[in-house]
Amino acid sequence: MSGMGHGGHDTAAAKEQSSSSGNNPSSGQLVEIPGTSYEIKDSLTAVPVTVTLGKFLMLPTELTQRDFEDVMGYNPSFHKGSDLPVETVDWWEAIRYCNLRSLRENLEPCYNLETGFCDVSKNGYRLPTDAEWSRAAGAAPEMGRNSTTANIGTRDTKHVGRLVEELKTTSTKPVKSYSPNEYGLYDMYGNVWEWTTDYFNPERTPQASYNPTGPLRGLARIVRGGSFISTTSDWARGYRSSMNAEYKSRFTGFRVCRTAAPEPVLPPAQHTTNFFAPYNNTPAGYQSSIGNLPSLVAGINSVAEWEVRRKAIKTKWNKLLGSMEITPPPSQTRLVETVTDQNYTAQLMYLQVEPDWWEKILVMMPAISISRPRPVVIVPFYDVDTPAGRNLSGREFLGMGVDSFAYMAVQKGYIAVAIRWFGESYGEGYAEAVANLKLRHPRCSGLGKWVWDAHRLVDYLFTLPMVDRNHIGIIGHSLGGKMTLYAAAFDPRITAVVSNELGIGLSFSNYDDYWYFGEFIDKVSRDTDQHELLGLIAPRPFLLIGGDKFDTAKSWYYINAARQVYMLYNKPLNIGYFNHHTGHMPTPEADWLSVEWLTHFLGPCK
Repeated sequence: MSGMGHGGHDTAAAKEQSSSSGNNPSSGQLVEIPGTSYEIKDSLTAVPVTVTLGKFLMLPTELTQRDFEDVMGYNPSFHKGSDLPVETVDWWEAIRYCNLRSLRENLEPCYNLETGFCDVSKNGYRLPTDAEWSRAAGAAPEMGRNSTTANIGTRDTKHVGRLVEELKTTSTKPVKSYSPNEYGLYDMYGNVWEWTTDYFNPERTPQASYNPTGPLRGLARIVRGGSFISTTSDWARGYRSSMNAEYKSRFTGFRVCRTAAPEPVLPPAQHTTNFFAPYNNTPAGYQSSIGNLPSLVAGINSVAEWEVRRKAIKTKWNKLLGSMEITPPPSQTRLVETVTDQNYTAQLMYLQVEPDWWEKILVMMPAISISRPRPVVIVPFYDVDTPAGRNLSGREFLGMGVDSFAYMAVQKGYIAVAIRWFGESYGEGYAEAVANLKLRHPRCSGLGKWVWDAHRLVDYLFTLPMVDRNHIGIIGHSLGGKMTLYAAAFDPRITAVVSNELGIGLSFSNYDDYWYFGEFIDKVSRDTDQHELLGLIAPRPFLLIGGDKFDTAKSWYYINAARQVYMLYNKPLNIGYFNHHTGHMPTPEADWLSVEWLTHFLGPCK
């Protein structure tokens, strides 16, 4: 997150609050909760997602009735008592309290009281996010009616009469009546439920961005922690629930927090000393072998000498790809529709790629405030639907899954851009698409057409002020993996690459189909193969993902051959290969490693 440079001011304000609040049990300096990174499994893709939090400040107790009345001028609580937690407040009352208290203490209000939007970059009071609440609470302790850590109910879910009797004989208790947790926070479980800022998302699709703030929209707000009457049985469901923002009850209150001035807390994979280890598990016999491939660096001892050979390789491959022989059109788009999701907003558009042809793209913006240029991840595939994990009326939608890379990228906090392959748009079927290509551009191959379209997409991205031009990644699976390799090889503006199960060798997959090259590719010199394309990408980071369908142990020959070029740049670890050995589709582990690779080289979003 940007705009969090209020560290000294926050600390001073907290100390001033402490010195001016007397003996109020809920007052005092806010407790600092340290930043962290942790993993949670996405329920839609089964891919582990790394959630990263910076440090923040939290009130040690639930807000008391005394504190609420002091700011708001009234006390709505059912169970009255100045040191009892305030309750019978709806979500809107809670955020109004936060803004009013912020103004009283000369801090920046966080909430738009008309929309409920919370700007967590402001230094004022606010409700914690769901992720922050989880971090502050830790694991739920052993609890029950005789607990020393929480004012909470029992395991009994059978006897209605007993529940009614407990309503008569039990209630909230003064804050600090129970032992604090490891951070010095009281009543994180029990006493009253606590409102959080976030909308509720039942699918548990976590945001991996720095300090995630939950879905953009929803019908209810998350409440956490349980109340004095909550069951301690398995039906407690982690004491995480939701209520409409207008809901009030004697069982729900809130506590406040504030944004600190955090240093970035990188996910574990980003700062571990053995980050590259999973990408270099070379099987026996393949450690350095390049098989029958000709060396890319024979007779070459410097980058300058390689650049001469590189130029010759690129010229040869440009001839194989063929040319469009037209002038690139200006970067223009036509909006089809705006797509709204709980975790992102996207624009489905047509991008002009030829003077008289437009291709479909989907630009997905993460559910966070973007105040400075942000890295982009390009995801090519048959159509934009599968990368986004959403039915957008394309011809090819495989559902949300382990190949929904655009969804994973925007979930990570990046701008994600899916683009459709010309085979799905240039004609009624693949045969018609290739026929039209030859009628319009007889000197161009199918992959040459894709390279042209990829150039036009990057041209367009360079016109967008929110795009970080120095950090443009690309990732693709199968057909998309081939598109990824060729786009990166012929456009140096692409800075990080992940290609999944494409068949890295020309003989490994169906490159002789006419929507790629056609039968003529079988007649090219044996010295020509796609390790040369990896050499064109060097020293930019390239990761191959295999599953023993098209990319097997023999794919190491190509990685090793290209690594010799990377070594000229002193970047031997910028190329890697991970084989999950389970077939053509990637595994959740492979996806996680793919996203971590991109994050390592594009930088974490914060």
